[in-house]
Amino acid sequence: MFRHAHAAMTSTMEGPRLASAAQRAAFSQALQRARNDAGLSQGVLARTLRVSRSAVSQWELALTAPRPDTTTKLEQLLQLEPGSLGRLLGQVPADTAKPGSISVSEAIEADPRLGRRERDLLIAMYRQLIRQRETGAASG
Repeated sequence: MFRHAHAAMTSTMEGPRLASAAQRAAFSQALQRARNDAGLSQGVLARTLRVSRSAVSQWELALTAPRPDTTTKLEQLLQLEPGSLGRLLGQVPADTAKPGSISVSEAIEADPRLGRRERDLLIAMYRQLIRQRETGAASG
């Protein structure tokens, strides 16, 4: 029995580094923002990724982090720049980021001149514009 416990501990210690609490928190905020920007519920995201809704909830609460392959699927599904979520979790090297590359939602959230009401309104308008563009592109 000792050998199995030691083997499990050794493989865990030699496996990929776990995301820190700060990394999970940054990932959590980015995931929530991107999911909301895409107009997806946790349940729809979970079904599409073939994970439990509880898993998505835990990611958004910064309790756990997805595996690297799931992070890549999230980036594709949410139409994010490849590696953008992975970098936040330390799954992708930080030096692969494009300088000055942030999303519209991140810019809105970071603007100190805006209050919560204005931020929510601008993000809602942005989401609506994206939906209209996608609907127009699909029908045209």
